[in-house]
Amino acid sequence: MYDLDVVLRGLMRDVGTTLRPMGFRGSGGAWRLVTPEGAAVVQKQGSQSSAWDAKLFYLNTAVIPTAWWTWKYENAIPITKASESDGIRVLEGRVECSHTDRHGHRGFADRWRLTAGTDVDRLRSDLLAAVARAGSRLVDLLEPGCYIDELLALPEKQWGHWQALVVLLAARGPSPELDAACVGLRKVSVDRPLAAGHVDRLVEMALARKSG
Repeated sequence: MYDLDVVLRGLMRDVGTTLRPMGFRGSGGAWRLVTPEGAAVVQKQGSQSSAWDAKLFYLNTAVIPTAWWTWKYENAIPITKASESDGIRVLEGRVECSHTDRHGHRGFADRWRLTAGTDVDRLRSDLLAAVARAGSRLVDLLEPGCYIDELLALPEKQWGHWQALVVLLAARGPSPELDAACVGLRKVSVDRPLAAGHVDRLVEMALARKSG
């Protein structure tokens, strides 16, 4: 019988070790990669369903392009303080396990499970492989223009996609894509009256940057 908390802390150290060659830095369950294009974050989140005999956790991921961070905070806070909640989070998600029967909790691929009966070596192997894939995905999304290009390529865009496009494209200046993004955001906001003020301010910001 091993101490689950000790094992979990060891696993998180291994997560950091896996991410470090990609440029991520951090500890205590939060790792950040900061580049001129913005930041990427991998962050552990505990589950309320955890118990003394079962530790459940998530690993959330996020990409925060510089334009997105500036729009949110106007650089009042250094981007080195970014957390996963600051990200766009429409192309990113949680780190998922490939073997939900072994490591997923109740069939959820993104809710990892550690119990006294867990094969820790196998869990470590599967977890670190998944972290490596997720980290590589974040690095790709931080490449110049990648996040915008993937958003533009989506055949069916939802509210969050259009919002991100308006913010990111506005930082580039006037373009037909920015005009289309403003129109798209207004269209998907018709059934969201509570968001009307936010949408108006966002479009006004985009237009102000165009004229500036």
